[in-house]
Amino acid sequence: MAHEHEHGHGHGHGTGSVLAWALGANSVLLVVQVLGVLAFASLALAADAVHQGSDVLALTIAVVAIAVSRRAASGRYSYGLRRAEVMGALVNAVLLLAAAGWIVVEATRRIGDAPDVDGWGVAVVALAGLAVNGGSAWLLGRTGDRSLNVQGAALHLLGDAAGSFGALVAGLSMVLWDAAWVDPAVSYLIAALLLWSGVGLIRRTTRILLEGAPGGIDVDGLSALMTAHEQVDDVHHLHVWAVDSTLVALSAHVVVAADTLHDAQIVAAELEARLAEQGVAHATLALECHPCEDSKPC
Repeated sequence: MAHEHEHGHGHGHGTGSVLAWALGANSVLLVVQVLGVLAFASLALAADAVHQGSDVLALTIAVVAIAVSRRAASGRYSYGLRRAEVMGALVNAVLLLAAAGWIVVEATRRIGDAPDVDGWGVAVVALAGLAVNGGSAWLLGRTGDRSLNVQGAALHLLGDAAGSFGALVAGLSMVLWDAAWVDPAVSYLIAALLLWSGVGLIRRTTRILLEGAPGGIDVDGLSALMTAHEQVDDVHHLHVWAVDSTLVALSAHVVVAADTLHDAQIVAAELEARLAEQGVAHATLALECHPCEDSKPC
């Protein structure tokens, strides 16, 4: 016999509105930064613009993922398209690594042959980037959304705010001390930031795609939680995975000491409630009156 329990989840309309606003603001900022790169010849600003482009991509993915994740499940996609956000995040992470590699190569080339850079222009554009990205990250943080999709977008925005701060330092250094070497040096730091963000995002997304146990979930603890029930004799064939960054699923065979199907279903409902308290949103429990390796009829 099997008993299944599922909880839906979604993103609030507030999150979607903030993401749409952040996407618009960051798209405008990206155009400004590209124009600034062409006008002021700063590699630090170019590196920040590359990171800014990844932010726009990340926010676009986040907006699309929210829309796609709201689509109802179907016979072809029984969980819906929840993993669209994970696939998008993985593509975004690969692009981050590629951008970091380009920045390192260009910064190395410029160390011995730094072009003239307009420090004031770089500083002004960087200050605008710091305001837009810092403000967008703060607004996303206020939504309280804990999905990988939204957290990844906020992480990108915070990273780009740090990159804008670095570009600001580079611009002021050229204005105050004529220190042209700061521009490629800051670019190395921004590249390191891109690498850190990209590797972390790849690690989180591949864990979901490979159906590893979600971070923060103690599989042995969940087994112990179920076997602690006075009417549960054994739990086996236990599997825990993440459908997307917020929906944790579990399946298990549970040996239940119950006289009737009704009593067994009550036990299952109690187990599901306990699992839900531990973050398991979707539980499928195969209830047994003896271990499934035993062929005796109930």
